[in-house]
Amino acid sequence: MRVTARVFGTLTEPAGSFVRGCQGHVVPEEQGARFEVTAPMPALSFSAAGDGVRSMVLGTPDGLYRCALADDQGFATTDLAQAAAGAYTVWVGGDQGAELAAQVIASGQPVSPIEIFGLDPERLGEPRAGRFVFAASAETGRQVLAESAALFADVPLDPLSSDYCPGYGRLDAADAVLTLDQATSRFSLFAMSDRDLTMAVLTPSGQVLCNDDSYQLNPAVTIDGAEAGNYHVFVGGYSQGGTGRYDLYASQGGPAFSNATFNPEAEPIFGRAVLDMNEAGNGQTVANGTLTGTDPMESLPVGGFCPGVTDISAPTAVLTLDQSVPMFSLYARSSADTVLAVRAPDGSWQCNDDSFELNPAVSFSGAQPGDYLAYVGSYNPGSSDPFTLFASLGSANWGATPGAGTGTTSQIPLNAAAEPLLGTIDFGPGTRIDPRIIFDIQPSQNEAFGMGEGCAGFIHPEAPDLVINAESGLPQMMVYVASDADGTLAIVGPDGHLFCNDDFEQLNPGVVIYSPMAGSYSVFVGTYGGNGGLATMGVTVANPQWVMDREH
Repeated sequence: MRVTARVFGTLTEPAGSFVRGCQGHVVPEEQGARFEVTAPMPALSFSAAGDGVRSMVLGTPDGLYRCALADDQGFATTDLAQAAAGAYTVWVGGDQGAELAAQVIASGQPVSPIEIFGLDPERLGEPRAGRFVFAASAETGRQVLAESAALFADVPLDPLSSDYCPGYGRLDAADAVLTLDQATSRFSLFAMSDRDLTMAVLTPSGQVLCNDDSYQLNPAVTIDGAEAGNYHVFVGGYSQGGTGRYDLYASQGGPAFSNATFNPEAEPIFGRAVLDMNEAGNGQTVANGTLTGTDPMESLPVGGFCPGVTDISAPTAVLTLDQSVPMFSLYARSSADTVLAVRAPDGSWQCNDDSFELNPAVSFSGAQPGDYLAYVGSYNPGSSDPFTLFASLGSANWGATPGAGTGTTSQIPLNAAAEPLLGTIDFGPGTRIDPRIIFDIQPSQNEAFGMGEGCAGFIHPEAPDLVINAESGLPQMMVYVASDADGTLAIVGPDGHLFCNDDFEQLNPGVVIYSPMAGSYSVFVGTYGGNGGLATMGVTVANPQWVMDREH
């Protein structure tokens, strides 16, 4: 409960006429601010704040008076236990003859001056755990600021910020002060305990950042674009009172809730594999495992932002190339939101979050022989879902991957190398007349849903309907289908990349491939309901004809 009143007037009466020794002057007795308390309260607090405030006089229902002297900010407060119902009157004191303009707050809990004046680090005592200079890096791991420090959960932390700042701590001093001697792109402060903790951090610019549960019941504050200067850290308990101990850390990038350090020489957690040119044509399984780890992906020396958490103490898996290839991809699939970071033999890194749905993929052009260290992680801490890591020549072949780390395919893989049902056509910049083919889409019970982005309907995966040999120099190529049924398209490019579409023009599908590489494109045509039907398929550079030809 809280009531705030603005008080004003000319200060003419000595405060000492109410309470001997009280400093300053107040407005006349009849102009005091009156508060009516309608029922007994276990605790009642009155506070006054404003420029030039020197004291506050409180009159209680029993006819007695008490005086509270203000601090150098102009803040005075007095607390009552077991407050009786009745009229309470407040007079705010200042210099004689001055015009008063202040606020008086009556509340069920004491009001912190921080709420009114803000947190001034110059008014704080020496930090309880000490002062530190930031020295954490990806190589050194996390920096210890406090070990087994005593937790004090006494006063609310919410006055520190107008945003959500939960828990209870002590605001007479910071628990630790961390100094950045130079700006950094990203660093974190975090605490761990058996008790449910909260945290608030005052930045050099005066902003207060708060957090409750970043990992399990442990808080963390991450600062992007961190400026040089002092960071005051306040650690609190989510509930008031009690005892407890906590450890406080700093780390480069995200919060490193484990003390693991990056070790590229460690034996991979889920084994090694060699890229198999035959298997990798459709998608080679590199490793199966479960998502683990609490280390931020940024604890890896990726050289940029990389979301999620993993186990940085060892690679998840290592894939070896025994010869160079024009392009290959590593990609992971899971029912959880997954991330992936890979180090190439030359020491360069790639990181990805969502390449297809919530699954990551990275690709290497002109890939050289050597070991590729893969770190599979989860976007959200605490995930223990299964995953499967794949490799394929060219782009990630999502259509041929097992689903959600189960080790079994969710669809029959597309056999892009099989003899096409309708034949093969050549298409290039010199093609004078756009090819158009009349054919019957066969009924099917084989789902295309989930094979890749935009894939839908039911198709025959055993063989393509048509193969298009695209010549070099095409600015773009469009494959389209006009049908009585609701048609769908899936096309496998020469690099293994899968293109899909359902409804491009009303219920007719179309796939546009910009600057297509030369090579064979295997076209699979289906229907959304699996019922089949008569259709016309066309290939063009720019102007599709969305009409059917009805004579074979």
